[in-house]
Amino acid sequence: MLTTYGYRNHSVRTERWRYIEYHDGGQELYDHDADPNEWTNLASLPEYASVVEELAAFLPATNVR
Repeated sequence: MLTTYGYRNHSVRTERWRYIEYHDGGQELYDHDADPNEWTNLASLPEYASVVEELAAFLPATNVR
């Protein structure tokens, strides 16, 4: 599932993961199996780089205002 809030703020949700990318480049990644309340942001950890890359591929390449 892909959701957008405002300009260039997107979230991708799978059964296990939620990945959020903000217009300023900020990122959040949560593992809903281990952290259903989204307390621990995993986006900056190197061991999750492949998950971030995989989910970011679902984000729209073009944004309109």
